[in-house]
Amino acid sequence: MAVEAGWTFEVDFGSEGERLDVYLSKRIPRLSRARTARLVVVDLDDPARGPLKKSLVVRAGQRLFARRPVPDADVVPPTPTVLYEDARLLVIDKPAGLAAHPTATRFIATVKHWLKTEGYDAGHEPIHRLDVETSGVMAIARTSTMARWAKMALAEGRFEKTYLAVVEGVPDWAAHTCEVPLGPASESEVRLKIGAGHLPSRTDFTALSVWGGRALVRAAPVTGRQHQIRVHLAMLGHPIVGDKLYGPDEALFLASLQRPLTAEERARLGADRHALHAARLVVPTPDGGALTVEAPWPDDLRALHPGPA
Repeated sequence: MAVEAGWTFEVDFGSEGERLDVYLSKRIPRLSRARTARLVVVDLDDPARGPLKKSLVVRAGQRLFARRPVPDADVVPPTPTVLYEDARLLVIDKPAGLAAHPTATRFIATVKHWLKTEGYDAGHEPIHRLDVETSGVMAIARTSTMARWAKMALAEGRFEKTYLAVVEGVPDWAAHTCEVPLGPASESEVRLKIGAGHLPSRTDFTALSVWGGRALVRAAPVTGRQHQIRVHLAMLGHPIVGDKLYGPDEALFLASLQRPLTAEERARLGADRHALHAARLVVPTPDGGALTVEAPWPDDLRALHPGPA
């Protein structure tokens, strides 16, 4: 049987009289109209009625469930390793291939689904995010109070993050700070791509060692912009090995959304995923202390570089 997921809504008075497809497009704005039209919707108070037509006019108080087959229902996701756990915090080593939250293309292969399958309650909330292909330390709040406190501390820059990346080429610097402001990449075909912009951004880099014409670089982001480390390294002429979006050609990223990459395309990238690992996280605690957690260099990146000494 196919796994299903979806959204439950109760129609408010302000939405009464709207067509069902219009109502859904407002309630789930991240979905395109085409994808919204493919949702199967039932009336929870009259489920025997079956799927509702999108031309149906909704009424106030009506309870609706919009469901769709889970896109990755047949995927066997990688399993995180618990690095630390107490009453307030859960810290994991997130493997590459897991998203933090469900997306349009992932439901099973997410940290949130793993938490559910492991018996953690629904209140557990990732405090910060790692890209799907980024491995390493991720902190999860176990209570709503801790989630609010930690996210405020994160916004204030009180988390200390250290990443390791294998990059193309050998930097001509031992240490370097990149402070190029970032924002949406206006000339890219990829909506989520980041480029030079107006948002202040800073990453401190240290070149650690060279292996096979590539370098292991330590990155310490001072600000927390989307894709910041990946973008700054690409701007410095040393994109992360395996980076489909900021590496040799963004067309590889677009192709990967539609089909498996060919052997030639994978060879151009140099790795099946971008070689970025969240190696160390220092989490401030409400009592004024700090928790330091480290994640070991992952096995799949050892083929590119043996890792830190």
